[in-house]
Amino acid sequence: MCCGKQFVETLGTPLYGKRLPEKEIIGICKLLVEKNGVRSIERITGHHRDTISNLLKDMAEHAEMMNEFLLHNVKLDEMEADELLCTVKKNVYV
Repeated sequence: MCCGKQFVETLGTPLYGKRLPEKEIIGICKLLVEKNGVRSIERITGHHRDTISNLLKDMAEHAEMMNEFLLHNVKLDEMEADELLCTVKKNVYV
């Protein structure tokens, strides 16, 4: 039975509402981690620097919300939150 509603897999993630494919967003994030600047990433990917900057801002906001959730709602201390994120990162394959 169909309820007539649509569900979006990316709701509540930094990918929600983005027009770029997930693979390209991951590629941009990897370039940022490798210490490439926004203009450098613009040249490499062909995406406008405003798009890259907005993506970076959204990722930072999401990371901050996740950190607040772990520290205040789950009641982890900073070291426990860091250990959890390291464990998750180790077990997630991209």
